[in-house]
Amino acid sequence: QRPRCWYFRNGFGLLALKDGKSLIPDGENRYHAIFPQGQAYFVSASSFGPPLIALGARVKLASTGGTRELPVEQFFVAPQREGEREIALKPNEILTEILVPPAKGVRNATYEIRPDEGVNWPLVTASVALRMEGNRVASARIVMGHVGPTPVQAVKAAAWLKGKQITEAVAEEAGRRAVEGAKPLSQNGYKVQLAQVAVKRALLAAVAK
Repeated sequence: QRPRCWYFRNGFGLLALKDGKSLIPDGENRYHAIFPQGQAYFVSASSFGPPLIALGARVKLASTGGTRELPVEQFFVAPQREGEREIALKPNEILTEILVPPAKGVRNATYEIRPDEGVNWPLVTASVALRMEGNRVASARIVMGHVGPTPVQAVKAAAWLKGKQITEAVAEEAGRRAVEGAKPLSQNGYKVQLAQVAVKRALLAAVAK
């Protein structure tokens, strides 16, 4: 699935450039990135990327020249020049396998926030994977989707969880920390709050299993 950015869909390219400048910051941007990367303001359309990254998955890519493996987080890229793509596939290369490591002892969950109860795409998602020691977090991964041109890992928020029990207050604080550094545009500031809530609810869902 290619990005659903309306500038891209209407022929302006992934970076939506006109005269060397992006149209997005001063244009219609209510569904665009709150974690832009350079001139890339579109959001990754992948639903599977965030949970796979949270689980530490890898992809196997094949071409006539052989095969290679990448962590899923390296499969998604933010183009910085027109003509570059949003994934790391080389010409004549295909994705042949997704390799997910054993998840014994890991609690994981994904929470999506959609604009309604229909089939619309999510506004934001959060995927978490928690390795527990008793009722405390030994290690964590938090990955947000639909907030940047690649899935966004909340590394500092995940590290902060180490040694803590996931209570509602802890989950709420982790959500707040996850969106630190967000740079919302003129129309999409609401996504900061949604991402914070999605992280909180994903964490609570993971430990409720």
